[in-house]
Amino acid sequence: MVDPPLSAPPDTRREQARDWCRSLSRLNRAQYWLLTRAVRWCAGFGALYGLGGFVLGWGTAYEVMIGIKSPRDTPHPGLSVVLSLTGWLLVPAFVGGAAGYLVSREIDRRRSVPGVEVLDRMRSEAGGPSEPPARGDA
Repeated sequence: MVDPPLSAPPDTRREQARDWCRSLSRLNRAQYWLLTRAVRWCAGFGALYGLGGFVLGWGTAYEVMIGIKSPRDTPHPGLSVVLSLTGWLLVPAFVGGAAGYLVSREIDRRRSVPGVEVLDRMRSEAGGPSEPPARGDA
């Protein structure tokens, strides 16, 4: 008698997580960036805001982050300065960079004519000075 072929054991959660991470490469660059890098930035900012909320109080952390309240007017000015700088420098830079990247991707995706070709067409239609006439031998 022949034994039936053995089936492979089901994947463990670790193997499933590894396979999911490897499958992210099929996404386009923006989706890949949002799922890998942006999540880390948002988690870091969320952790900092959460720490500020627990230490300073949620209302105070919010007011320091958006600049209503000075970091020096809190019981923990060191944490408040970091939270204030994060709210005023890093968050707008992150949001602006992500938005700029996504908008430029959409513009590039919709562009049907290469930029060099557009510039050449603009130069020819501008009608700049013509070539000098050829001199005849006299």
